[in-house]
Amino acid sequence: QTERHFGHHLHNANPTILLSMLIALILNVFGHVTRPWCNATLALLNILLKTATRNSTHLKTTPTKQLDDAIPCDIRTVRSKFELEPITKVYATCLRCCCTYAPDN
Repeated sequence: QTERHFGHHLHNANPTILLSMLIALILNVFGHVTRPWCNATLALLNILLKTATRNSTHLKTTPTKQLDDAIPCDIRTVRSKFELEPITKVYATCLRCCCTYAPDN
């Protein structure tokens, strides 16, 4: 079950795309920016990335087709790509003695 923490699929992702998604994710999680504003940020970052690849020679190493719409347009997709949602397990607790019991499978 440690594969989730050490073998992340974003390990080999394009750093420019990864940083763009991280900017919106930080705004959402730590800045409490709402979903519509995060989605607008993602759209603007996507436009910025397309403009930069069109006008720059050092970013031409990554095919333009790969960068087209590479940044998701919805913050919920970004959150799922970073796998931030916790895995939880509910335990039963005795009200009398406060003992915990593992759930039955």
